[in-house]
Amino acid sequence: MAAAVQKKYVSQFAMMGTVISLTLFEPNQPAVEEVYDYLQQMDQIFSVNRPDSELSAINQQAGQQSVQVSPACFQLIQDALAYSQQYADSFNVLIGPLVKLWRIGFGGHEVPAAEAIQQSLQQMDLAQVTLNAEQHSVYLRQPGMQLDLGAIAKGYFADRIVDQLRQAGIANAIVNLGGNVKLLGENPLATDARWQVGIQAPAAPRGYPVLQVTMPARTVVTSGIFERYFKIGEQRYHHILDPQTGYPVENQVDQVSIITEQSELAEVLATVTYFQGPEQGVRLIESLPNTEAIFIDKQQQITVTSGLKPRREGVFEIE
Repeated sequence: MAAAVQKKYVSQFAMMGTVISLTLFEPNQPAVEEVYDYLQQMDQIFSVNRPDSELSAINQQAGQQSVQVSPACFQLIQDALAYSQQYADSFNVLIGPLVKLWRIGFGGHEVPAAEAIQQSLQQMDLAQVTLNAEQHSVYLRQPGMQLDLGAIAKGYFADRIVDQLRQAGIANAIVNLGGNVKLLGENPLATDARWQVGIQAPAAPRGYPVLQVTMPARTVVTSGIFERYFKIGEQRYHHILDPQTGYPVENQVDQVSIITEQSELAEVLATVTYFQGPEQGVRLIESLPNTEAIFIDKQQQITVTSGLKPRREGVFEIE
């Protein structure tokens, strides 16, 4: 008898301003619906665009009172604050006032006044956040402060979704949250059971890879400037804002892709190493276990960390 053909079951839905894709290798509609329901719940908790979300409640009460939140909301804010303290020069969860001021990707098309940028920077003091672990409450002590979890939330969601799938008895899956990819188990479609992930080419249409990585189950997160920006003359203003200056960071990096085991961490490292650039960024990534990075500069030169082994042109492998 011929061997059974391995099938894959792809579910897609628009949510959180992007397209969510879940690929299973066995039919399991209840698991798909559980992921959908989970993301709906997370949107209700974390969306800065919903006035009734828990995150919006915290921001609305800035300078007035603390807000009690769900365990998930408290945990992610606690994580984000810890990363903000660790990487203060490039990652700040209080960047909300700056994001709102620039509106890059949300209709913004002009440079804000320098005075407004300075005012926003003054509302990003991490010491002005009070967390109460017993009550799961968050207090932004200064009026105008705003949490923005956009640079970490999808990673947190991806990690939780893979946990959900495991608990549902699913052995192999692909979770794609608008470009944040997390893999579970082995690839049933490959003879060696390894996954092949394409790394997006900067400025090319979405889905066009510049190279491919063969790897065991990991997460892949890319941070780049090719989708959300506006131009004035020849000057491009992109959405990766510097929490030290209040302006888009200026360097020669087009994008960074991080490959590691925890998607939440990968989100943070993608931002941090974008700021650092190839030389300093490679040193940071090389110091971390089971973590690799791919840097592409504005001349389209590619720099990779040592765990990415070239196998043939355009193909790297993680052993």
